[in-house]
Amino acid sequence: MASPAGNVWELSIRELINKRIVTFRHLRNSMALPLELDIIAGGSRLNVNGNSNGATSEAAQPHGSAAKLNNKRRAYFNTLLFDADDLRGMFNSIRLRKRTRAYFMLGASLGPILAISNPSDYIKALGILINEYDAYMAESGSKTKKRHFFRKSKGGEEHGSSIQASYEQGNFSYLDTHSPPFDLDFLQVFDTFCQITVIMYTKLADSLMSVSITQAAFDNIAKIDSRFKKMVGVVTKELDELVKNAVTKELRLIDPLDMAASPDNEINTDWETSSVYK
Repeated sequence: MASPAGNVWELSIRELINKRIVTFRHLRNSMALPLELDIIAGGSRLNVNGNSNGATSEAAQPHGSAAKLNNKRRAYFNTLLFDADDLRGMFNSIRLRKRTRAYFMLGASLGPILAISNPSDYIKALGILINEYDAYMAESGSKTKKRHFFRKSKGGEEHGSSIQASYEQGNFSYLDTHSPPFDLDFLQVFDTFCQITVIMYTKLADSLMSVSITQAAFDNIAKIDSRFKKMVGVVTKELDELVKNAVTKELRLIDPLDMAASPDNEINTDWETSSVYK
């Protein structure tokens, strides 16, 4: 029978997990780009869209143009449906190359851990992965250590007595530091990162039914969550900035006297949605 303290810890963890799952799902849908499809059937070009009417033939459509499919896009906090150009401008893959690689690296490392069936081993592995990730990012600094994507991984070897030593040897138990031989797109990487993070948290919630929640287990899960919370916090602050700029622009468009341009009538956009995710 679980202790009263254990029950409180478990309730706190479940609340935290549910909040993260909702957060990552919402961010993925808010930042989703329209899918572009170019389908030709029977000599006619099909315009595929998200309407219930399905596909409609457009034989006169110019060759090379693409139809758009609105997949699961959602307005950010029911306030703004982000434009693709605005998203790519804010999350420029070249400028955010290091962050894109960090999301790719952590997401790729979660894959093998999700295959661990034992709940206790699963939670332990997540904790080790986060420790290795933090150590690698701290030590890499401005000079990120890169290895070819198709080079054989050493992830199966024994975990070293020191994470620092593991970093120097390029040998981690769970962290996969391989780099793909091509440039990564931030929005594509973040979309996949959100998907695998939701799966990770869902399995973490399922694991709570088979483990005893002690103070040590609670602290370990809280530390795991803090890493993902920091990563998502950076993105939400940037999305907040997009919303502020868009709202300010719209308000100024409907202001016939352009009162918003005056310092005495400045539009108040001092708000942020990222606080909801805390």
